[in-house]
Parts: sequence; C-alpha cells; structure tokens
Amino acid sequence: MLLAMLAAALWMLMPYQGLQWLPLYLGSTFFLFCNVFRIGNRLEPLWYVPFTLVSVYCLYTLQISLFWQIVVWFLEPLKWALIVYRIIRGPYLGVFSRLGNADP
Repeated sequence: MLLAMLAAALWMLMPYQGLQWLPLYLGSTFFLFCNVFRIGNRLEPLWYVPFTLVSVYCLYTLQISLFWQIVVWFLEPLKWALIVYRIIRGPYLGVFSRLGNADP
C-alpha cells in the first residue's frame, strides 16, 4: 500500500517523467528476492549495486528513458540470472522447494 501511495505521489508531482514505476519495481524485486525465491544476502549486492549506480547516473543526468532501457535490457536479465543461479546452486529454500521433498 505504501509503495502504491508513493508511486501515486510521484505521478502527481512528475507525471511525465516515468518515475512512478520505480517504487513498484523496487518493491516487487525486493519481494522476489526476499520472500519468493530467497536468494540470500550474498547475491543481492550483485543486483542492487549496479541498480544504484545506474539510478544515480540517470537521475543526475535526467535520462529517465535510458534508465528504463538499462533496467529492461541489463538489470532484469541479471535479476533472473541470480534467481536461477540460486535455485541451481542449492540449498534452495524458496518457492516450490518442497516439491521434490514430499513425504509419502
């Protein structure tokens, strides 16, 4: 709810900047990393450090369209690669982790 209110406030303050999606994107990424796939604290910096650097650069230079292009073409594949790596590397404790361990 808080993220939706923050997104609405950003949309009202800067309607044509495209920043209203930022809180929702960050919230959904946090939810995927921490609650759904549980990738762990060691892998999270591999995503949030590039995200922070790209965010600071693009917001400082006011290149919001470049920001979303980098997010879609670089940071999203990186995010899903980290999730796949965590699932393959094991021990995996996230969503569907108990399917293979079902007791009769």
